[in-house]
Amino acid sequence: MKTLIISDVHANWAALQAVLDAESNFDQVICLGDLVNYGPQPAECVNWAMRLGPANIVIQGNHDRAFGRSMPVCNSIDVPFANAMQAATSKLVTSEMRAFLVGLPPALEFSRGPTKCAALHAALTEWRLSYSGELNPKWPWESDIIVRGHPDAIFLLIGHPDIMFFAGAHVPFKVHWSTTLTVNPGSVGCSLDGDARASYAIWDGSDIMLRRVEYNIEATVTALERLNLDSELTEYAARGWRMGGNRIQRIETTIQSDERNTPKIDSIETTAGKRTKRTRRGMPAFSN
Repeated sequence: MKTLIISDVHANWAALQAVLDAESNFDQVICLGDLVNYGPQPAECVNWAMRLGPANIVIQGNHDRAFGRSMPVCNSIDVPFANAMQAATSKLVTSEMRAFLVGLPPALEFSRGPTKCAALHAALTEWRLSYSGELNPKWPWESDIIVRGHPDAIFLLIGHPDIMFFAGAHVPFKVHWSTTLTVNPGSVGCSLDGDARASYAIWDGSDIMLRRVEYNIEATVTALERLNLDSELTEYAARGWRMGGNRIQRIETTIQSDERNTPKIDSIETTAGKRTKRTRRGMPAFSN
């Protein structure tokens, strides 16, 4: 079984199309949230997700929640830009699409044979996930993972997964934390690691591979220009797509030290390669 793992499409339809063209023979999609905002074509991206069958998994990101509830986006890496783009593009999303975004789960547990998995948009202990409600202050590898999806939602008990899929960083990597493999596929439509290509992952049943594909960035820029937005806003967005991020993050800067609470990292793998890191440094703290 071949699973396509994506996240942070951010209304970049050209980037999503490039990924789908590169991996057209997949059996399942795991989408880790943020279909909308930052980009010019939210409707196309949400419509694609709405047409996925029940075997697929789509998680709610903070931008999805903001669009769905017509509320200001919170905990974004770039709040002024996020709010400006939401104001400019939210009118492109229909009421049916908003209902779809509101109804998406913030986290989900599932199994692939004997492999226990969890999927969510951002690290549970990250303050940027506070839009989802109160979180368990304990590290997820020291206790059961407990996340409240919304202020009015019940707690979702995930336990100790064999594989955890989460995003929000816009930086692709795989990290082995003791018995848990943590996979971040990076961003399809809004990279922040200096690589302008769309990022995603493939799970073929035996291995999870981080992959990149070039896309027509200028098609996205042209689609944004058609919205006739403020020229500075358009230029800012275009520069980010062309450079692979206006605020570039590196995997080294997203690994933070906490000697008291964090289990040993066995290895880190990014699209630039794999390295072993025998240290107790570590919980990934990511933007979304």
